[in-house]
Amino acid sequence: MPNWPSAQVTIRQPEAALHTVRDMKSESVVGRVLPFVITLLALADGVVHLSLDAILFRGNFIGRLGPPPGAPQGPPPGGFPPPPPVPLPLPLNQMFVLNFVGYVVLAVLFWLALRRFRAWQRWIDVAFIVYVVVALLAWVDLGMPNPMGLGYLSKAIEIPLVVALLVHLARNFQHDAVGLPATA
Repeated sequence: MPNWPSAQVTIRQPEAALHTVRDMKSESVVGRVLPFVITLLALADGVVHLSLDAILFRGNFIGRLGPPPGAPQGPPPGGFPPPPPVPLPLPLNQMFVLNFVGYVVLAVLFWLALRRFRAWQRWIDVAFIVYVVVALLAWVDLGMPNPMGLGYLSKAIEIPLVVALLVHLARNFQHDAVGLPATA
């Protein structure tokens, strides 16, 4: 009686090929959507920080901080709050503007690396992750303020942003390990 294992393998190959095609389609969908998600989250967090600047400092984006016009001079009742453990290099209103500008610059670099400079993609992902984590740690260092719920909203954007960036970074490493061209 002839041995037919090759017939069994032949029957199963189309099934395995179909599964591989499905995996490739879902991979390509994730690969196409993920950069847009990352960009949307980054710009949304930048806009939240810019709105914090508008709300807390009445649109004083680059000027020196001081009491609002007509406010009494001198320390507030109860004295000044303690400074953060790590002093800020600039006034908080300017830090919010720079946070917004940083997100815009990183989003542009992210797309440039994605389209033109693939070798930089991992470095941009890592820089993006570090930027978001530093912003999160600065918020913790300042005492986790939550004016009008925007502090928590910002963190609710930053945490998924870091997760999306980690997935993007892992996908690029995975494609390199398999020998495929890096995708988005």
